[in-house]
Amino acid sequence: MSLNLNISAEIVKRATSGDHVALDSLIRKLQRPLYNLALRMMANHYDAEDATQEALLRIVTHLSSFRGESAFSTWAWTIATRVVLAQRRRRAQPPITVADFEADLALARDDTAVERIENAELLQQVKLGCGRAMLLCLDDDQRIAYVLADILGVPGPVAADVLNLSPAAFRKRASRARQAVRGNLDRLCGVVNPSLDCRCHKRIARAKDRDRLDPRDLEGAVSVAALRERIASIDKLSRHWTFYGADPFVSPGPELINQVRSSLGLSS
Repeated sequence: MSLNLNISAEIVKRATSGDHVALDSLIRKLQRPLYNLALRMMANHYDAEDATQEALLRIVTHLSSFRGESAFSTWAWTIATRVVLAQRRRRAQPPITVADFEADLALARDDTAVERIENAELLQQVKLGCGRAMLLCLDDDQRIAYVLADILGVPGPVAADVLNLSPAAFRKRASRARQAVRGNLDRLCGVVNPSLDCRCHKRIARAKDRDRLDPRDLEGAVSVAALRERIASIDKLSRHWTFYGADPFVSPGPELINQVRSSLGLSS
């Protein structure tokens, strides 16, 4: 599954000339891919919306600087990636170590809880939130490489251009990120490693208490039970792709695009 920026040269040309209809179309085509990039990097919907709004405004207000020397999608991904990484740096959030994450999982676990069919949607929300938070155990360089190539499906040569790396350097970075993700999932996640004590249903109560559940995560999500079965049937090297590949590409709330359009002076 991939999330591509399929935007025609005609729309870009018209939007650059100030055509409001084309600008609106461009924003609508960009918002979902950029939001899903930001969500995997920021780990929560609120920060992701802020980063997406800034990225959209940066792209649209700098259309005149697009020279066509690369594909428009590469140029847009580059700007969005820089915005997201800059927001991460501005927030100055301390890195999350695997040991810290493991300790938090243990504290948040209710070993008396029972998995119930009627909690299927809550299980999905716990799994999605936990999986995104686990990506924060990677440093920003590894995480952005993994998100672009392995989650969003951006082709390797394009991702290398976006990050201003040679193809060989990008392949090495992405390989190290995959190795880290595989190790973290095997160490931390009961969906991937059934020998572990951690289970999504054991974390529902604490996730509710911490307001970590978001119904927006249900858009196209795979059930945890189905995902466990799928992962159990494949080799260990491929399980990280299946785990994160089951995450849906969600849409931002309608207020995001309205705020962007308002900032640009586009009529409702």
